[in-house]
Amino acid sequence: MLCRFLLFWILLRCADCFSVTVPSSPVLGVRGATAHLPCAYEPVSGLSDLVITWQREENAQVVHSFYYGRDQLGRQNLDYQNRTKLNHQDIPQGNASLSIARFGLKDAGKYVCIVSNSKGTDRGVVHLVYAAFYSEPKLSIVLNSPDVTVQYEMEAYPRPEVMWQGSGGQNLTGDVEVTSESDGGVFYLKSSYKTQSPVLNVTFTLENPAVHQKLQRHVNISYDGNWSSRTPVVVLSTLCFVLLCTTGLLLWLYCHNKHK
Repeated sequence: MLCRFLLFWILLRCADCFSVTVPSSPVLGVRGATAHLPCAYEPVSGLSDLVITWQREENAQVVHSFYYGRDQLGRQNLDYQNRTKLNHQDIPQGNASLSIARFGLKDAGKYVCIVSNSKGTDRGVVHLVYAAFYSEPKLSIVLNSPDVTVQYEMEAYPRPEVMWQGSGGQNLTGDVEVTSESDGGVFYLKSSYKTQSPVLNVTFTLENPAVHQKLQRHVNISYDGNWSSRTPVVVLSTLCFVLLCTTGLLLWLYCHNKHK
């Protein structure tokens, strides 16, 4: 009886010794790239009794399975077909990390890494978050005397941090318009700055802390603030002069031909 108790106690201790290791902080996945979900365990010789299962925490959907020494994808969720991969060369060394290709917003969430072998069974949760690099900002300038408006348009995720600064580094007030996220998992953003000064020297700064991306664009414009009010008058005067000259020429030709 004592021997059985000792054996049971030893087995419990051995089970407690087996553990799965995953990151305690969220893991970043970038739109369109391959996301990596780390998961490690204490390896044993041979893979005959090794089972690795990745699931979504919220609904237990199977993302990837490995047992009998190979991938078992019969129960894999359709959203992950042909997108997931385990590094088979590293599995014997205790690496159960999973890769997800073409990462998108719907892939963000919590994933459970479950590993079983002769030493025991354990699980760990990996929190995968989503971000998207900013597209190159598209510049547009609108001159409407006496105002000049500079605007940048771009796509990004999450909502970016935007700042307009003057030539002396002072913070300027800019108008920001952000539409809701699209199917592609990005925000469409417009940011503009308006002034009545004939000289414009500003810096537009865009930051995405999630992917450590920072963009700065400088705009330097000098213009005559009265150009738009004079232009219609100049154009109209020119057209009247041309029309008058043309009419006079036609009358002269008509009279000359009639005289002949």
